[in-house]
Amino acid sequence: MKRFLALFAVMLVICLALMWGMMAQNGYDLFAPEMSGMLVVAVLVAAYVAFRISRILDKRSQRAHDGSPLKGAQKSKLSGLFNSRSPAQQAREARVAARRKQLIAEGKLEDETPAELEIPPVPEGEVPTRAPQSASVKDRMDARRERYRRAKEEGKI
Repeated sequence: MKRFLALFAVMLVICLALMWGMMAQNGYDLFAPEMSGMLVVAVLVAAYVAFRISRILDKRSQRAHDGSPLKGAQKSKLSGLFNSRSPAQQAREARVAARRKQLIAEGKLEDETPAELEIPPVPEGEVPTRAPQSASVKDRMDARRERYRRAKEEGKI
């Protein structure tokens, strides 16, 4: 309720300022007795906009407290339109995966996924110069220090 009242106050000031400016350009006075209808319209518009904004913020805070890893736009109703795959695309992916398995079984294609994901072993006592993105910050900083040290030794820095 406090959020609604604060939003209402801000929106009312904005609505009155915009309406006063528009009417002043056309030679009218917003606070004249015959313009009371315009003041009512400004109050109603401010109340509606404040109500809608407070409802949106309430829904976002409820989603955040659900414990769901998906928050905000990721869990919106429209996300299904953009993140889901059509049945035709799913069928094509299944055909491609089946064909790939068949070619691997026949020996015409090499299974390269495990080899790509493997991190080459580092000899004992040697600090690696590159760390994978999934490595801890400490390991990445160690690799960076090692690259800096080698560059300094080679006179590049």
